[in-house]
Amino acid sequence: MSTSHEAREKVARRAFEALGPTPSDSVVLMVQCDAAHHLATVSRTAEGRVYHSVLHSKAHGRRDFEDLGHHASRLGVDWFDLLDADDPGIGDDLPAGCECGPFTLSRRQLVEQIAAGHKRVIVP
Repeated sequence: MSTSHEAREKVARRAFEALGPTPSDSVVLMVQCDAAHHLATVSRTAEGRVYHSVLHSKAHGRRDFEDLGHHASRLGVDWFDLLDADDPGIGDDLPAGCECGPFTLSRRQLVEQIAAGHKRVIVP
């Protein structure tokens, strides 16, 4: 698989969208912050495990305005990646977002948490 995030993202997005109207049925791991906000999910797909997070474009506040760009949802920008990237040159850091702000998750730790049987993890 290519080390280019754009190439992995395209494959991961298509695989996630192929899950249809109920992608939650394929979730193998949910990640939340300690305020119980959603950070990311890892889903089982035909292309392998897909990491998905919404990178929020704004914080809470009455003067914040939404700026929806290309590939953006109402909440922010959807970030997809293949969790099990088989190229050692691919970095460990995965961006994540929630109402608290930006986070960085570890690809390696997510793989380990799934292997340990975790279904939901809380990130401090």
